[in-house]
Amino acid sequence: MTFPNRITGYAYYVPANVLSRATVAAALGAAGGGRGARAVASYDEDPITMAVAALRKLPAPQRQGPLYFATSSPPFFDKSNATVVHAATGSDDWRMTADFGGLRGGFAALVTAAATGGVAAIGDQRSGRAGSADEVDGGDGAAAFAFAPDGDAVAEIIGTASVSLELMDLWRVPGAPFGQTAEERFSQHVLGEAVLQAVAEVGKASGFTDTPTETVVAAPSRRFSGATAASVGATGGGDTQNGHRDAVGFCGAADVGLLLARALDAASTGDVILVLHVGGGVDAMLVRALVDGPGSASLAGRREISYPSYLTWRGLLEREPTRRPERPGAAAAPAHRNVDWKFGLTGSRCRACGKVYLPAHRVCGACGSVDDTEAYSVADRRGTVVSLSTDAVSDSPAPPALAAVVDFDGGGRIMMEVADATADDLTLGSPVEMTFRRTYAVRGTPNYFWKARPAAGGEETAS
Repeated sequence: MTFPNRITGYAYYVPANVLSRATVAAALGAAGGGRGARAVASYDEDPITMAVAALRKLPAPQRQGPLYFATSSPPFFDKSNATVVHAATGSDDWRMTADFGGLRGGFAALVTAAATGGVAAIGDQRSGRAGSADEVDGGDGAAAFAFAPDGDAVAEIIGTASVSLELMDLWRVPGAPFGQTAEERFSQHVLGEAVLQAVAEVGKASGFTDTPTETVVAAPSRRFSGATAASVGATGGGDTQNGHRDAVGFCGAADVGLLLARALDAASTGDVILVLHVGGGVDAMLVRALVDGPGSASLAGRREISYPSYLTWRGLLEREPTRRPERPGAAAAPAHRNVDWKFGLTGSRCRACGKVYLPAHRVCGACGSVDDTEAYSVADRRGTVVSLSTDAVSDSPAPPALAAVVDFDGGGRIMMEVADATADDLTLGSPVEMTFRRTYAVRGTPNYFWKARPAAGGEETAS
C-alpha cells in the first residue's frame, strides 16, 4: 500500500521518574532483578497527559487535522479520551478525533494517520503483579507523529503488512488490574512463524528486499523481542532496541511509536527501519528516513523512586489518608463553560493596554476597558518562579506538595501546583514550563489541569 502522507514531525515523552529493576528485586527479597530501570509515570500522569506532553512538542501547524489517540489503558470508557488530548493541545475544533484500544492500537493509529493525514498520539502505562515481567519490564511513555501530503518530511512509510491471529497470548478482562498470559513457549512459537510471514509480505508490498538498517520489535517479552529483532536482522547494531528496554521498558500500545521515534533519532538519510509489533498477530512497517536524525537523546538525570512510592502511585498500596475534606468531583457544566481555561490555559489580554489576566477577565483593572480583550494562552510559554510554598499535610501521594506563584514571559501571573520537583529543585527565579496533568480523582473519575515543572524536567524530544 502506498501512503499519500509522509511523517512531517514526531516527538516522544518519557516520564521523569524511574524504578530500578534491582530495587524491585531487593524489595521482594529476590535475587538479581535484571539490568536497567523502567520508566514510571508520576502519580499525576496517565496515557492522556503523556500523549499531550509528546504532542505539544510538535509545532502548532503540525498538530492539525484528524487526531487518532491510542492506548491500552484508557482513563475513560464510553467518553472519548482523544477529545481531552485535542482540547489540551489547542487545536482547531473542526476536526475528527478517534480512539484506538488494545496493544495493537498504536500501530493502527499510525497507519490510519498515514492514510488520512493528521496526527497519531499514543500513550500508555504498564503495570503487573509484584515482581512479574509486566511490572519489571514494563514502562510508561508516549509518542506523537504528524502526517501530511506536502511540506518538509522527515520520513515516509514505504510499506506495511499485518497478520491477524486469534491467539490467547496476552489479555486483560474489564475491571481487572493486571493482564494474563498464556504459556509463553507456545504463543511465541506461533507468533514467530507469523513474524516471518509479515516480514516477507511487507518486503513484497514495498519492493524493499535488502536488509533494513534497524529492526525494532514491540512485544511484551524482552527476550522474545530481542531474539526476533536478531532473527530478522539489520545492518545496525540493535542499539535502539536494547537501549529502550534498558532505560524505558515495554510501553504497551505506545511502544511501537517510541521505538520508531528513537530509531529515527539515530537514523541517517536513506536508512530503512523495520518496525514490528508482535501480539495478537504481527504488524510490520518499513519506514525510510528522509533526513538525518538529531541523534539519540539522553535519558540521564531522571529521578529514581522507591518501590513503595511506585505502588502508591499505581493505587496498589493504600496508605493512611490525610484528614482533609473530599475534593469536589469533575462536573460537566463548569468544565464546558471554562474549557479554554481548563484545557488550554487560555486567559485574556487587554487590547487597549496589553495587560494579561489569568483566567480571562471582561474588565481590565489596569485601564478600565470593558469587553476589549483577546484570547491569550500561556500553555506554551515559560515562566519564572516568584514565590514557593510547601504543604506537608496535603493529600498528595508524594508529600509534601509544592506550589509556586509563576510570572509568565509576556505577562500573566498564576499560583499553581508544581510537578516533578521538590523544594530543593527550585528557587526564586527558577524557569518553569507548563505541563498538563491529573489533579485528583473523585470516585474514580480523573480531573485535569495544568501544573508547573522545572524547565529541564522529564524527557521530551521532537524532530
